[in-house]
Amino acid sequence: MDHPIRSAPVDAGGLRDGTQGGAGKGAPTRLRAGIRRWIRIAISEMRRTRRVIVTPDTRPTGEPPIFLVGVHRSGTTLLRLIVDSHSRIACPPESFFVAPLEGVLRDEKAREGLEAMGFETRQVLDKLRETASWFFEMYAATRGKARWADKTPSYVDCLDFLDALFGPDARYVMIYRNGLDVACSSPIGAIREVVPHVEACGGNVHAGAARYWAHQCEKMLAFQAAHPGQCHELRYEALASDPEPEVRKLFAFLGEDFEPEVLRFHEKPHDQWIGLEDTKAARSKGFKPAIGGYRNQPADVVEAMRAQCGPMLERLGYAEAMAPGGTPDPADPGT
Repeated sequence: MDHPIRSAPVDAGGLRDGTQGGAGKGAPTRLRAGIRRWIRIAISEMRRTRRVIVTPDTRPTGEPPIFLVGVHRSGTTLLRLIVDSHSRIACPPESFFVAPLEGVLRDEKAREGLEAMGFETRQVLDKLRETASWFFEMYAATRGKARWADKTPSYVDCLDFLDALFGPDARYVMIYRNGLDVACSSPIGAIREVVPHVEACGGNVHAGAARYWAHQCEKMLAFQAAHPGQCHELRYEALASDPEPEVRKLFAFLGEDFEPEVLRFHEKPHDQWIGLEDTKAARSKGFKPAIGGYRNQPADVVEAMRAQCGPMLERLGYAEAMAPGGTPDPADPGT
């Protein structure tokens, strides 16, 4: 599923593990790799949380919704596990279902049909909000919690719709990470939203991922500037390296008490579902900063990434990422 990385070294036979070319030796290697991959998938399937929602007799009192907003591979899963560890907040794996609801308003014929029936846009939004909120509220109630949060990176593309849907009470936690580290974080090249950017960069996965990161951050910053009172900014690097001060500020913004147990998120139960989040990050055993790993890449790869996201790196204050050199941290364990 991985896209080819043009600058990544391969041996004469095209194998990354050092095996010499030729069907005799390469085929067993590929077979073993395939078997290992299916074993990992089978294990992940067994870890899926098989939750059954039992709807309560009365609907929970609505509380301000929380959206954890960030580019793929920017620490959104880490943030989700922290928030989901709070005694009052339930945050499921990526939901995905909210964005398609915008199609009701985007589709000209759908709008015309509803208008012909006498419904105004506000009434349609009210019903869509009620529908979306119901699913989240039932999920939170089943978890025994009063408030819900969502972490779906693709919702960066529909922030204005979320605002129209949930209004000024909604709270948005905007998490940013060095774009060069994001672009080097496997398997970002296989993410659907990244593919068009990779194609725009001639198939260069690292450059395309950097381009994707810059485009998504532009949307986040624009929304943040338009709704400053509803948004709280976090940096992955600070959260992963010195979590307690950042987490205290996070829950103060959300109007919730700080609970020390959230820092031990890996000791808490969390719903998991393969394909709906980074399962490697979801299985992490604590705070393990992955910072500066991009420096492990060849110089031409780093320069190709900088060419695509340099202005955004500077805008977000990642000046050190614009200068070559430095000592890389350990390889990215997933975020």
